[in-house]
Amino acid sequence: MNSFSNEVKNYKAMNHLAAKGAVVLFGGNSDKNIPVLEIAESCELNFKIYNRSFSRLSVSDAADYFDECIQPLEPESVLLHIGASDVESFRTNPGLFDQTYLALISHIKQANKKIRIAVLSIANPGKSEVIADMNRHLNAIADSERCDFYDTSRVKVWNPEATRQMNSFLYTQGFVEPLKIKKPLRDVAGLIYSYASAMQESVDEEYERMPQVG
Repeated sequence: MNSFSNEVKNYKAMNHLAAKGAVVLFGGNSDKNIPVLEIAESCELNFKIYNRSFSRLSVSDAADYFDECIQPLEPESVLLHIGASDVESFRTNPGLFDQTYLALISHIKQANKKIRIAVLSIANPGKSEVIADMNRHLNAIADSERCDFYDTSRVKVWNPEATRQMNSFLYTQGFVEPLKIKKPLRDVAGLIYSYASAMQESVDEEYERMPQVG
């Protein structure tokens, strides 16, 4: 890992402006441009979400990146969306992939025994059996480590207004204390990836409307 990469330097600089105890998205290429802070604000969530995703992030490198750019935030929760860069290595040696992923979770828990972790599935639009098998392994890993598991292929329609109304109702009825609520990580992941799915659909529709060169 190049610890002086632009991504690492940028995230370290951003960490000086960030609050402690937030939810952190720790993913790869497909996650880097998801505006998680804006999503949290649009849904009027009572906690911060930060994006600390990296290009071509491999499971084997993730612990080093976590130490440099995520642990300093002292996150309350981490959403792990890692594995897209490891498909070929998983195909060759799935047991080693499992060991490395388990070691990553153990490493994160050593930094904070109370941290909540969610493991997120890898996108599989091409219906690859290798990726489908990887996602089954990720689900099993999450279960064995008592982490949440979220299937990113089962996103709901992006609807921040409904989320705002639900949060407002819960607060005004006294069901939760706004500063103490711990929203289920599956719900947090659902918000993030319903947005990402909606944006991808918008891009696809725009592409289809463009004149095609024959």
